[in-house]
Amino acid sequence: MSWLLGTGAPDADAGRREVVDAAESWETPVALSAEQRLDPLARIGRFVPPTSDADLPPGVQRTLRFTCGSLPLDRTLLIPRSSRPIDRSCRRHVTTRLQVLGFGERGSGLWVEGRGRDPVAIVPIDRIAVIEDVSVLCYRRLSIRAADARLSVRYAPDAHPHLAGPIAWLRRRISGDVRGAVPWQGLHAIGETTIPDAWRAIAGLVTAEAGKSGASLLFGRVPSCDGGSPRGALVALTATELIVLAEPNGASAAVLTPQALVMPRRLLQSASAEDDRLVTRSGGVERGVRLGSRLTAAAAELIDCAGPAVPGMPRA
Repeated sequence: MSWLLGTGAPDADAGRREVVDAAESWETPVALSAEQRLDPLARIGRFVPPTSDADLPPGVQRTLRFTCGSLPLDRTLLIPRSSRPIDRSCRRHVTTRLQVLGFGERGSGLWVEGRGRDPVAIVPIDRIAVIEDVSVLCYRRLSIRAADARLSVRYAPDAHPHLAGPIAWLRRRISGDVRGAVPWQGLHAIGETTIPDAWRAIAGLVTAEAGKSGASLLFGRVPSCDGGSPRGALVALTATELIVLAEPNGASAAVLTPQALVMPRRLLQSASAEDDRLVTRSGGVERGVRLGSRLTAAAAELIDCAGPAVPGMPRA
């Protein structure tokens, strides 16, 4: 698991064989030779945007539209057969057959080859409480969660741009017709730290997304779990969303694709500081994010001051 969400625990072998990201029910253990393990990233899935229904397995797009609602091709992604490590030593791998991920008007769905006609996972649009996109080992994991449903896919980091359009659409869709108070607007540094230009640019993008309603943003440095340099993290509260962005460990260009946790404020139930963790509950889903004691306390206070979201005017 990523340091952002911090739910791994090392085993007796100092974490070398720790299962960091357990297999899904549709994934199968696979043995790889030492030579094959030299480049694990080569076998991790890369999103393929289909140009027509013919690019997808027969009947899959029709099935996803039936279960998830209106689903154009630009919100459909194909992930070819792939494999990934599940432990830090990259000695244990699982393989996944071809997958199709769709973001529909009624829900997000994942179809996996060989698992029957219907999708293996569906998360209804009105109950999506958390969107996570985090770094795990040498790949990324996208998870969409509700209290009673979860959908997760793994993909190569360089395939991240293919998610931009569908995830932006999904965030707008789940935020709902609500508005929440923003105690103050602007970007503030927590502790004795300067805000790098790259993070100022990211904060500017978040503020631009928020539009006239504005955004309250906190930037701080988060202790690294591996003893490395502190990492940058940003907490943003807008009228419709709570957003947490954090730089992963050991990433050469991590700030370009930070780990992300997004919660719609219409489902945000609580936020509290527990030592160095910001613990949030949204739509029955609880997540704990390690932000360091100072940034955690400031973020919890910000969310508490803002209070719950309220019904607002429908968006255009």
